[in-house]
Amino acid sequence: MPTHRADITVSPSPAFYSLKLPDGREGRLLALGVTFIFLLLAWLLISSLLDLYRDGAATIDSRHLVLEHTEALVDTIPALQAKYEEATHNAPGSALLISETSDETAVARLQESVHDVADSVHVELSSQEPLPIVRSGTFERLGVRISLTAYWPDLIRLLSVLSESTAPRLLADDLQVQVAGSSRIEDEAKKGRMIDATLTIFALRDAPAKHAARSVTASSTPSSR
Repeated sequence: MPTHRADITVSPSPAFYSLKLPDGREGRLLALGVTFIFLLLAWLLISSLLDLYRDGAATIDSRHLVLEHTEALVDTIPALQAKYEEATHNAPGSALLISETSDETAVARLQESVHDVADSVHVELSSQEPLPIVRSGTFERLGVRISLTAYWPDLIRLLSVLSESTAPRLLADDLQVQVAGSSRIEDEAKKGRMIDATLTIFALRDAPAKHAARSVTASSTPSSR
C-alpha cells in the first residue's frame, strides 16, 4: 500500500522580514556601544597577559639575582680558608685564641661569641650545635654548626663581622644557603631576599700536650664528681 508523505513548509512570519537594526542616530549610538564593549574586553585581555608576563619576568630576575649573590659568596670561601690558615699559624699565645681550658667552658665561650656577633647585626640564630673538639698541630679546633633565617644583606654583614672578629678569632666554613620560601616583592625590594643558611664557625685554643683528640657536647649543667 503506497504511503503518502506530507510536506510541511515553514514560512517566516512577516515580523522576521520587518526586523532590522536601527539607523540614524540610534544606529550610530548602538555601533559605538558595541565598539566600546569590544575595546574594553580586548583591553582586559591584553592587561591580563601583560601582568602574567611581568610576574614571570620578575620571578626570573629574582632567581638570577639569588644565583649571582650565591656565586659571589662562594667566591669568598677561599679567602676565608686562607684567613683560617693564617690564624692557625700566627695566633699562638694571643687574644685570638680561646683561653678557657675546660672543654665545656671553652665551647660555651665560643657559643657566646657567635651569639654576640649575630646580635650585633640583628640576626636571630635558629640553632647552635657544638662539634667535636679536634686537635690540629699545636692547636685545638672548637666548632659550632649554626642555622639561621635572615635577609641576604644581613647574612653578608654577619659573615663580614665574623671575618673581622679578633677576641677570639672566628672562622666561618661550609656555608650552605637556599631561598627561604616566598616573601612579598615589597619586602624583597627593601631588604633583599630571605635566605635559610647553615654554616660552621671555628675558633682555636692551645692544645695541651697530653691530649690528642676529644669530642665535647656543651652542657649548662655542672659535671658530676
